Amino acid sequence: MSFRSSSFVSAVALALCLLPACTQVRGRKRIREANELYHRGKYAEAVTLYKEAEAMVPDLPALWLNEGYTCRQLIAPGSHDPESRRAAACALGAFRRLGEVAPRDPRAGELILQTWFDMQDYPSLEAAFLERRRQAPDDLDAVHGLQDVYFKWGKWPQALEWSKRAAALRADDAEAQYGVGTFVWQILSTHGGGAQMAGYSPWPEVAETKGSMTVAPPPAATGDITAEARVTLADQGIVYLEKALARRPRYPEAMTYLALLWRQKSFAFFTDPIAWQGAVDEADIWQQRAADFVHGDPQRVPDPPREGLRQAELGEVQANAGKL
Repeated sequence: MSFRSSSFVSAVALALCLLPACTQVRGRKRIREANELYHRGKYAEAVTLYKEAEAMVPDLPALWLNEGYTCRQLIAPGSHDPESRRAAACALGAFRRLGEVAPRDPRAGELILQTWFDMQDYPSLEAAFLERRRQAPDDLDAVHGLQDVYFKWGKWPQALEWSKRAAALRADDAEAQYGVGTFVWQILSTHGGGAQMAGYSPWPEVAETKGSMTVAPPPAATGDITAEARVTLADQGIVYLEKALARRPRYPEAMTYLALLWRQKSFAFFTDPIAWQGAVDEADIWQQRAADFVHGDPQRVPDPPREGLRQAELGEVQANAGKL
C-alpha cells in the first residue's frame, strides 16, 4: 500500500473515531476507569475521569450518578472547609444533571437532600420540604422531613410541631401518636434528662444513706428543659402515648415510654419530694404493666387510662400534697 493510501486509511479511521458512536465508546471507557479508581478509594482521581467523560456521554445517567456518589465521598460530614464545599457543589451538580437526563429516577432528588444533610445545609432542606408540602399538604414524608431538619438544626420546638402534624395526618394510627410521645422523650432526655438526674432523690434520708445518690441536684446546663417547661412538655408526650393506648390497648412499647416520660417529668420536682415521688411511682406502675404484658401475663395488666385521666390524678395528688 502506498504512503498516500495509508494516510487516507488513517484519516478515515480518525474520522470514524470522531463519530458519536466512537465518542460514546471512549466516554464509557473513561467511566469504567473512573469506577475502578472509585473502588480503590482514589476518589479525586475518579472525579477527574468522570469530568472528562461529561463531554463524551453527557446524557448517560450512570455518569452523573457515579460522579455524584464519588464527589460525596470527598465531603467531610458537617464540615464547611473549602474542599468539602467544592465536593458538595460537584455532587449537587451531578445529581441535578441526573434529574434532567433521567427525570423518572427518584434517586436524584433523594441524593440532593442527602448531600444537603451531609453539609448541614438546613435552610436549603427547609425550603425544599416546605415546597413539597405546599404542593402536597398530605405528604407525610415531607412532614417527617421537616421534623428531622428542625431537630438536627437545634430547633426542637419546630420539630415537635411537625411531629404533631404528622400524627394529625394519621389520627387513627396508634403508631403515629406513639411517635410523638417517643419524640418528646428524645427531646427531654437530651435536654437535661440524663443519667445524673435519674440518680438523684430529693428525700434527705435517701440522699444521706445511699452513696450512689448525689446530695444536691445536678446543675442544669444551658439549653436544658427545666421546671414548668419540663412538666408541660412531658405532659404533652404523655397525652400522645395515652392516645396510642386508646387506639391499641395492648401496646407494651407505649407503656414503657409512659414510664420513661413520667421519670423525665419527675426531674422537674427536685424541690418538691412529694410531687417527685408521685411521678416516680407512676413511672414504676407503667413499667410494671409493660413488663407483665411482655412476660406473658396480660391478665395482670389493667386497661389503660382514658386520655387525660392520669393528668387529673396527678393534679389531685399535688393538690392534696399542698394540704399536708
